[in-house]
Amino acid sequence: MLLFVLASLLVTGLARAEAEAPARIALVIDDVGYQWDLDRALLELDPRVALAIIPEGPHAQSLARMASEQQREVMVHLPLGGLGYDNCRLALTCIGMDWDEGRIREHLIEQLRRVPGAIGLNNHQGSHFTGNEEAVRRLVGAIVELGDQWLGRSLIVLDSRTVPGTKLESVARSQGLAALRRRVFLDHDNAPEAIASAWQDLIDLARYHGSAIAIGHPRPNTLAFLRLALPSLEAEGVELVTISDLAASLGAESERATGTVTAP
Repeated sequence: MLLFVLASLLVTGLARAEAEAPARIALVIDDVGYQWDLDRALLELDPRVALAIIPEGPHAQSLARMASEQQREVMVHLPLGGLGYDNCRLALTCIGMDWDEGRIREHLIEQLRRVPGAIGLNNHQGSHFTGNEEAVRRLVGAIVELGDQWLGRSLIVLDSRTVPGTKLESVARSQGLAALRRRVFLDHDNAPEAIASAWQDLIDLARYHGSAIAIGHPRPNTLAFLRLALPSLEAEGVELVTISDLAASLGAESERATGTVTAP
């Protein structure tokens, strides 16, 4: 009986602690590497804000190194083919739907060299590519192999979710990668009031799910909003975390749910 009471108190205490834990948000700024002044201004934001850098951007390597000096996380913002529109043919090298895993792997190695220190990847555009499960499996297979054989560490995959039928998150998770999803685009509508509304959606989703990720872009209105909004998060009971911290904590929660964590 005593053991039952103690177990009940422990479960109640854990539930109360989880209920009182602050909602967590992570923030990624996409499309970095082309606009020197705006991109450099991003480095004035809280260092927990990650930068997703397009590898072929003229300032990609410089910005990745500057972010590294701040211990700010960077990701490869990987160009993939879109549905109705993309800039693959005009400006960027996108992974082809017909590329085999070896060709994808060699391409990713070059992209990672252009974004030194990247902790992972998220898709730039990609509505056509990420909706094709076979193509996504080849991409994820190359990412897994790179982590195992070239980097010696796993890469985080953030699904930007540019199309509802994306397979990137689910396939990456099925292959054992830390896979995350974007919940909110902060500045899909660049008007200040729309950014504020999207920010509130982010906070509401984080409170509901426990955590949520937003993607923004290096735009004047977005920067102006974040300069004011980020310092007030703590007062709202919301914690800003890094992408890697969120990936690690979600991985731990998944292991607890499946009973794979053992006591020390």
